[in-house]
Amino acid sequence: MRIASLSLFTLLLVSSLVPGGHTIAQEEPKLTGIKACNQALKLLDEGKANEALEVMLGAKGTLDAEDEWLWWGNTGHCYRDLRQDDKALEHYEKAVQLQPDCWFRFSYCMLLHEFGRWDEALTELEKTIDPDYRAGAAPLKQVILGPFRERWPLTWTKLEYTSKKGNYHVVSDVGTTVKEMDKLEAEAGALDLENKIDRSRLEKMCKPNDDIVSLANLCELARDQYIRFTGVSSRDLPKGKVSKVFFMMNEQDFHNFAADCGGGGSTENVLGFYSPRLKYLQLYSQPGAETRVCGLARDTIDTFFHEGWHQFFDTLTEQTPIWLDEGLAEFLGHAEVKDKGAKIELGLLIRTRGETYTRYERIKETIKAGAHIPFTDFFKYSSRDWHGGDVNIHYAQAWSIAYFGLKGNDAAFKKDFARLFAALLKGKPANEVVDEIFGDEKLKKYEESWLKYWRNI
Repeated sequence: MRIASLSLFTLLLVSSLVPGGHTIAQEEPKLTGIKACNQALKLLDEGKANEALEVMLGAKGTLDAEDEWLWWGNTGHCYRDLRQDDKALEHYEKAVQLQPDCWFRFSYCMLLHEFGRWDEALTELEKTIDPDYRAGAAPLKQVILGPFRERWPLTWTKLEYTSKKGNYHVVSDVGTTVKEMDKLEAEAGALDLENKIDRSRLEKMCKPNDDIVSLANLCELARDQYIRFTGVSSRDLPKGKVSKVFFMMNEQDFHNFAADCGGGGSTENVLGFYSPRLKYLQLYSQPGAETRVCGLARDTIDTFFHEGWHQFFDTLTEQTPIWLDEGLAEFLGHAEVKDKGAKIELGLLIRTRGETYTRYERIKETIKAGAHIPFTDFFKYSSRDWHGGDVNIHYAQAWSIAYFGLKGNDAAFKKDFARLFAALLKGKPANEVVDEIFGDEKLKKYEESWLKYWRNI
């Protein structure tokens, strides 16, 4: 919970008359103490994390000793929103040391979870948490524990695997039946786990199967493709973060786990989703699918490529404008998978796909009807704008802009599209970035170029 504002600080340019009729602009005083915290939180709400951090750093050492935890925690919020998560974690840890029952504990636990430090997060979640955040503790615990640990307390590790590069932790019952797991659990129950030899036997029994290992490798391949298309450099990538992904074989288990994790919306007719609140990705595989990859239905794998982009983008930046986020997710949401998942190619142009109405068909129809949204509006769309109109057109247009920006024939737009993404990773507010890089006149010019491209392709 963010602290209530004790006072609104209004920026004034203070001038004083001096001999000779000249005026001298006096420097604005730095905000200190609680006022600095309030101003920083206001700036964070406006998406201005860089400015908020500047305010907090300028106020270091100005709070009374009993309030110092506020400086550490709110500075942690600034670093978190800038995705400087190692520094955020350090500041949250100091805040909870100074004030054990403070509301920053939940933020601390969330980052421990994102870093894959799940045992530490569970320990911290058992401690006193501010009432306004207590409701979130149970869903976070469920995400950390997963859907299988309670039923198979000795052998659940067979259903989990961290990729060799360490960027993904996959939880899945693919390739294993309930009957097989029950039998394995019974065998494990007969072991003496105080005995070193029996512990070694249990470890071998719980070795994940090839499908889970292949899924983890597939996640890493997708991540490599996300990096390639967006031009992210190594210095922009998070250090030590682990993305958690659940692939489930049973639809009812999928719905139950989503509910246990506090899912507020319906998961009916949904193959998967990413939770930005709890930073995890959950999918399920339909039975009877003819085409399978790594043991899962092909549509589930395509859903992963789409939702996996949302997870990756959210890891990189707080600034994820919906038209860009969904456009890139659609662009990356279908792949040619080769060698049983050992190779993939994302960003394909799918003109037709059986009975499914493709984004290509939709955007061609929309442009022909003159029903597209002007770039000067679309590039500044909020979530409310997105959901308040024809969402099918919005998805198609967002996809077509992403495709145009990454594979189109306008070199200037491709360059500015890359600049847009790079600026967002620095934490600048999305609309400010759009104004700085494009501006209305340039957007109108690029819209004409985009229209010409899609009319001819």
